[in-house]
Amino acid sequence: MSIRMRTLAIGAAVGAAAIAVPATVAWGVSTATDDDAPVGRGGTVARQVQQGGMGGMMADDADDAWGVGGMRARAGAGTAASGAYGDGTCLLDEAVVADGSSVDADDAASLAFMIEEEKLARDLYTALDELWGLRVLDRIADAEQQHMDAVSRLLDAYGVADPTEEAAAGELSDPVLQDLYDELLAQGSASVTAALGAAALVEETDIADLRDQDAESAAIATVYAALESASEQHLAAFVRQLDARGVDYTAQVLDPAEVEDLTGVPAP
Repeated sequence: MSIRMRTLAIGAAVGAAAIAVPATVAWGVSTATDDDAPVGRGGTVARQVQQGGMGGMMADDADDAWGVGGMRARAGAGTAASGAYGDGTCLLDEAVVADGSSVDADDAASLAFMIEEEKLARDLYTALDELWGLRVLDRIADAEQQHMDAVSRLLDAYGVADPTEEAAAGELSDPVLQDLYDELLAQGSASVTAALGAAALVEETDIADLRDQDAESAAIATVYAALESASEQHLAAFVRQLDARGVDYTAQVLDPAEVEDLTGVPAP
């Protein structure tokens, strides 16, 4: 298994005891109120709430500030995509790691890389929110912390060191990720729309990197699938914010047709 890291131009034996990665993890935010942007092209924003099983969903038209798309259910990933902050609440199938389990070097390196990529997103959105006061950045930064927590549980369960444990905001041990963070922070500091474009690029990168992983561990694969789905929904949230402001977003990592499908916003 290889980890593909990008530099982007801007333009299991089961023991008696087990450590469980919780079956229900709050990946994002469940409320959809937002006044960061004018109403886009219509659609219904959904709130997903955890009410047993796969959870219940309520649509709230009053919160529609996201443009095209409305509510989409993505079968197989255990999520419901709302037009709001991207993912509402994600319900995972249970991922259990037996006490004393270990992973091979590739899976260990993968976990270490992915938690840093999630940290990059969290720290970048937090920094840009402090500059521009965009609620979408604040809420999705909270979701990224949940993503980090999920990967951190896996690192702990497998006895792998967490490279983010004592790292300051904006500090990454991986030099490629550090360069990307620095570049996107500079880009996003230029304007509100530049910040949203930088955030969308992070989500594209995260989706592609998650797809590159070839985890041997079923627990890791389960978490990665949920992370990928959540990143798709975050991408949609950022692109819809740009669309609501009359700004086109050009895909830089994924195929433009796929980004159009994921976001509901026509490719330029």
